[in-house]
Amino acid sequence: MKKVLLTIALVAVFGFAANAQTDQGGWVVGASSNLGFSSQSVDGVDENGSTFILDVKAGYFLIDNLAGGLNLGYSSIKQVGSEDALNTTEIGLFSRYYFNGTFYAGLGFDAVSAKFGDGDSVSGTQINIEAGYPIFIGGETVALEPSLNYSLGGGDLLEDSSTFGVNVGFFLYF
Repeated sequence: MKKVLLTIALVAVFGFAANAQTDQGGWVVGASSNLGFSSQSVDGVDENGSTFILDVKAGYFLIDNLAGGLNLGYSSIKQVGSEDALNTTEIGLFSRYYFNGTFYAGLGFDAVSAKFGDGDSVSGTQINIEAGYPIFIGGETVALEPSLNYSLGGGDLLEDSSTFGVNVGFFLYF
């Protein structure tokens, strides 16, 4: 019985996702967060601590299944044993391609600015790669989007850095 209910639930979830509004002229707007999980390596040194990330995106479907737009982000990283946090802001461009209107893969480029607890600030750039799946809730407009994300950094702030994360977002499709 449990297997039957699980199968029905999965078919319903994937059925909602098949109705994505990814036609030319449409819009996608939303926000995502890492919900407390990330693993970061800078110059081969793993860093432990708490991380909070919030990304807000707004995109326009240039052609069917291809959206491009603006990404704004904020993150706060606090190392274990440290009183100060590293706060960063980012602004950049992103693109997403939706395969059959469902699963998507994306690429983005951000300019990043960071301010340390002691007042020093530095900047850098990062290339973002993402893959996710919109799960539509009760129709074709509102979606919960789990995704995998990988970022490669450059510049004074992010030289030789990489970040892997699991994000969950809430998006609207118009």
